[in-house]
Amino acid sequence: MAGRLRRTFSPALIGAVVALLVVVGCLSAAAGEWGDGELIDSAPVRVTGRITAAVPHEKSTDFTVNYRLHGRTYRTDTSTLSLARLTASPSVGAPVPLEVASADPSVARVQGADSPNESLPPLFLLAAVAGMVGLVAALRALARKGRKRT
Repeated sequence: MAGRLRRTFSPALIGAVVALLVVVGCLSAAAGEWGDGELIDSAPVRVTGRITAAVPHEKSTDFTVNYRLHGRTYRTDTSTLSLARLTASPSVGAPVPLEVASADPSVARVQGADSPNESLPPLFLLAAVAGMVGLVAALRALARKGRKRT
């Protein structure tokens, strides 16, 4: 029984499944970023946000940005919003020029950016390529294993 399970769930098969999940997840995340950018592009509303909090880490700092639109306050942080386009160094109280999607005011990006977090889609695509390399390697290993059985 254990030998049969080991043959069914080989490391190559598990690797193929994990690699496929990485590829699909990364492409989906990149598409989400681009979709948010298109949502903003379809009907942007310009607002000025303010950095309201800074949480320093060893090599970086996370910032929270608040902005108001239609009488409501929205909050975003640097996990979803890249502040790389700001001309001044980010600090608490600093203004942040934003473009917000009128259809969904919780979706925002710094003015001039293509997507809310411009650095993520290229990283997602790079991870998807790496996942594809892993998937091809795992499928080749499975094919070799299948040829050995016959």
